[in-house]
Amino acid sequence: MTTNWSLFHKYAGTKPRQFVEVRDLGTAVWHATGMTETWGTDTLEQLASPAAAQARYAALCADAVAAGFTLARQAAIDLNRLDGDLLASEIRDGARNAFNAMRAAHPDQTLNAFALVSDDSAMTIIPLANSVQALSEDGGGDDILWNPSEWSFFEEGAWLDIAYRMILPYHRDIPNEVDIDALRDWVFGACAAALRQLADEGLFGSAAERDEVALLFHVTDGDGDDDVIEELSTPASFKRYAAWRATWNQ
Repeated sequence: MTTNWSLFHKYAGTKPRQFVEVRDLGTAVWHATGMTETWGTDTLEQLASPAAAQARYAALCADAVAAGFTLARQAAIDLNRLDGDLLASEIRDGARNAFNAMRAAHPDQTLNAFALVSDDSAMTIIPLANSVQALSEDGGGDDILWNPSEWSFFEEGAWLDIAYRMILPYHRDIPNEVDIDALRDWVFGACAAALRQLADEGLFGSAAERDEVALLFHVTDGDGDDDVIEELSTPASFKRYAAWRATWNQ
């Protein structure tokens, strides 16, 4: 089902802080509003005809602009077609902004770890980072280096709000035919692809510098099978990870 989708943001500086989202569902209009990184409050309105739904959709979009929101994305989206390249590009751009914001917010820290983290139901995308200094303060061990839940910097998830809004319809009462396995493959694959693109463009340093960097995709409540580490690591970095992982069974 192809739906018209509009997403609006209000910003704190350049960082998204509030959202309004509107979807035309044929003879219904769904809309939501709230703070970024939250589901917000949503409403589904049934209309008499597709024309009435289109008019209501346009009116809600105009209301958002009148309330001071800025259009962030607008597209015709087929909710039954999972576009991995599109999601990966949105995650990549959001993760780049998040990493740069973390680095700017902590100029006295040398960031040496970055992860995108989701959950087993593919409902979230959270950027996390750590630093040489924070790792040292926590004892410097690989149990911290490779464990994003123990990292120190996590305050920039709002940069990924566009990608977050793209995955939320599959967890809300919006009609679609996507099953959970396809959804997980889509979200997890896009996160790994985004990190790979950012590594290739040099965001985390040169190849030699990245020998000291932990870069990974991680599923918080998973069994580790969906984590992506080797393909995002230099050989030296992955060797360190593999040596630490081998200690699990000792």
